[in-house]
Amino acid sequence: MSRLILPILALALGLAGCTRAPELDVEIDISHVVGSEPLRLDDAIYRNAAGEDFSVSRLRYYLSLPRLRRADGSWFAPLHPAESAEAYHLVDEARADSRRLRIAGVPAGEYTGVEFLVGVDEARNHAGAQTGALDPARGMFWTWKSGYIFLVLEGKSPQSPAPGGRFSYHLGGGEPSLARRVYLPFGERPVRVEERLRPTVHLAVDVGALLSAVNPVRIAQLPEAMDPVSARPLADNAAAMFRVDHLHHEPRRRGGG
Repeated sequence: MSRLILPILALALGLAGCTRAPELDVEIDISHVVGSEPLRLDDAIYRNAAGEDFSVSRLRYYLSLPRLRRADGSWFAPLHPAESAEAYHLVDEARADSRRLRIAGVPAGEYTGVEFLVGVDEARNHAGAQTGALDPARGMFWTWKSGYIFLVLEGKSPQSPAPGGRFSYHLGGGEPSLARRVYLPFGERPVRVEERLRPTVHLAVDVGALLSAVNPVRIAQLPEAMDPVSARPLADNAAAMFRVDHLHHEPRRRGGG
């Protein structure tokens, strides 16, 4: 009898190893807009709330430390090694792949919202040059002082008094920090995470809101913001750029065991 039991146990253990539960995740897909218009770098003209025309040549920012709110009000935050930069994502309008990020290791269940930091948290911001998305080679680290640039918006406007009609906003640092925490509810329909379906949350990020949402900014009066004082109104506006556009679920691909 024992000679039969041992092979059966071995087979059962082997099958269990091949059919382990897949790692669940939530995808975040980002589309940049200006009002109701899609953002197109360099070749499109937009108008802000002050009636100034402008174009955008560069848009980059950090989304950091994402977490999901469960239906019961508790939170799920992915665990990462302390030295890892996996919880930091650099979004760049010029790179389509950067506009999609993944929250991994999500337990099955229902979730009603997502939260993240626009910028870099204080601990990492003052920890010196790091790796991954926080690598200085990404061009988002100030060499003349310790700290990261949280958000970059550059472009042109005929109302700008700067040479070439340029405007340039680099947000970072500050006491208190110019990083802003954003919570976005999913609405009446929760996101359901399960083995069969992968949810995708589509965010619309309104660049126009960066100039007008809370503290209207006139390019004619502020063609450049590089210090915490002049950039603070823009940081407050940055928190209002984000909204959930829509949600969808798609079948997960099943891997072999």
